[in-house]
Amino acid sequence: MISYQDGTQMLVGDSVLIERGRTPGQIIEVIEAVAELKQWNLDEPGVMIKSPPFGLVFLPLSSFSDDPIVFVARNEI
Repeated sequence: MISYQDGTQMLVGDSVLIERGRTPGQIIEVIEAVAELKQWNLDEPGVMIKSPPFGLVFLPLSSFSDDPIVFVARNEI
């Protein structure tokens, strides 16, 4: 389970802030199962975020400690 700093599970549809809380986005995929890693051609788990300034952004789990993803609201799709 991939989660925010407070332990809440990250879910598809969550509104978040990335880049040290400066940039809004929405989680479109939580990638952690082996099949999902292969589908996205990734080496490590993480989340795919749709962010207007950038398009799609993949943030690997290993980057969360340096620049945590900030939960804003749960917008289940």
